[in-house]
Amino acid sequence: MNSKVSMMRVLVVGAGKLGCAVIRQLRKNEGVEIVVSDPRECPEAVSHKVIEKADLRVHVTAMNFEEVVSEVRPDLVLLARTVDDWEKEDTPMGSQYVLGMERELTKYGVAVIPVSAETFSHI
Repeated sequence: MNSKVSMMRVLVVGAGKLGCAVIRQLRKNEGVEIVVSDPRECPEAVSHKVIEKADLRVHVTAMNFEEVVSEVRPDLVLLARTVDDWEKEDTPMGSQYVLGMERELTKYGVAVIPVSAETFSHI
C-alpha cells in the first residue's frame, strides 16, 4: 500500500523567544510543515539556530494578511508574538494586533490561535 502522509502547513507569526518555543514543539510532529514569518533579519529563532532564516521577512498585519495567506496557504496560523517583539514594548499595541489579526483571519477560513507566553513558562 502506498500511503502518503498529509502535511499540515502551519504559519508561525513571530520568531522571537515565544516563536522559538512554538517552532520546537511543532517540529516534534513530522506531519507539520512550518512556515515562519518575522520582519527582523536575525530574530531569536535564527540566532539560536532553531531555524536558518524566516521564510517570510514581513510584519504580518491585518493590512497584508490576505496577501500572506494567499502566498503561504496555511491550515493554521499561530500568533507567537510577545510584547518584547514590539520595538517600544507597547502592550496595548500588541493586544490590538492580536485582536485585529483574529478578526481578520476569521474572514479567510484559516484557524488562528494566539499563543501565550504563559503556555511556555520555561522560556
